Amino acid sequence: MSRKHFSWLLFVTIVAASLVLLLPGKTGRESSMEPGEFLPDLEAQVNDIDWLRLTAAGGVTVGTLTRGADGWVLEEASSYRADWTRVKELLSELSRARVTEVKTSNPDYYPRLGVEDVSMPQAGGVMIEFSADSGLPALIIGKKAQGRTGQYARMVDSPASVLIDASLDIPDTRIEWLDKSIIDISDAEVVELEAVHPDGASFKAMRASADDEDFLLQAIPVGQEVKSAWSVNSLANAMAKLELDSVAPDGDFDWASVVRFKLLTADGLIVDAELLTKPAASEDKTTDPEHWVRLQASVYTTAVDSEMNEEKGAADTAERARAINDRVGGWAYRIPRYSFDLMIKRKQDLLQAIQLQQ
Repeated sequence: MSRKHFSWLLFVTIVAASLVLLLPGKTGRESSMEPGEFLPDLEAQVNDIDWLRLTAAGGVTVGTLTRGADGWVLEEASSYRADWTRVKELLSELSRARVTEVKTSNPDYYPRLGVEDVSMPQAGGVMIEFSADSGLPALIIGKKAQGRTGQYARMVDSPASVLIDASLDIPDTRIEWLDKSIIDISDAEVVELEAVHPDGASFKAMRASADDEDFLLQAIPVGQEVKSAWSVNSLANAMAKLELDSVAPDGDFDWASVVRFKLLTADGLIVDAELLTKPAASEDKTTDPEHWVRLQASVYTTAVDSEMNEEKGAADTAERARAINDRVGGWAYRIPRYSFDLMIKRKQDLLQAIQLQQ
């Protein structure tokens, strides 16, 4: 080989090496973004996770979820119970998720996938943060893929976005992370109901026996009759699958003047509801007022011998009452208008003038 040719090859080699050194290298996170486990460190500690923070568009904190001795709670809702099923499914899906395809590292294209920084007002994803001692990175979970299985995601400290094989349910509203169930008393088990208003107006309705389908409204005034059996029977459904729209400590409200509504079940369970209307917090005059309730359970007792009550299942009823009070004690719930309206009916709402037969 001639000296001239050798010098030329040496020059080309040096230039190529220099170009390699000038090219930006991949970070550890970016280089690890390849088909395989998405969060390999999560599966081993998924049962030990006790802190999550969710942040949505505009940097708005959706909620901080923490796990204590009594389960998961949402700190921003006065540490009320979180929806354990939703939290469990999120952690389970993340621990099993696998990267199926590496996508763009160009921030200009992040909005297409919903993995842009959540501080942006129109961000399409939700950021999930774990506690510092977990060693797990913060994630942005973006849009679901169109026409294929999976969802887009990105580690906050990595430019590389990916498609994972999971389909995650991550609401960006706080209410959806709460355990929304308040109480569930089916109309079939109710045998008596009563309402009392602050002005003293009241009414009572009962079934003649637990097997009867219809409730009989008591003390109907002369010249009036019940509008329909349904108008009375529907009141027994007021606490069936009752769910919250919001929750707050009951000490935040003035309960001096409330409507009181009571249900009695065939097994002797009594549930008392106190109901009030709170003006809307917004200055917008078109905003509807809020409807709130607090509940307390107890057991119906008579002069019957306590041993007979025990034989009739009074112990089970007492345990049921304790479980309800443990769940709802100290809390006020904002409930849907239709549920509220059922419990604040007046007797006159259920009556009409006697219709003469033609």
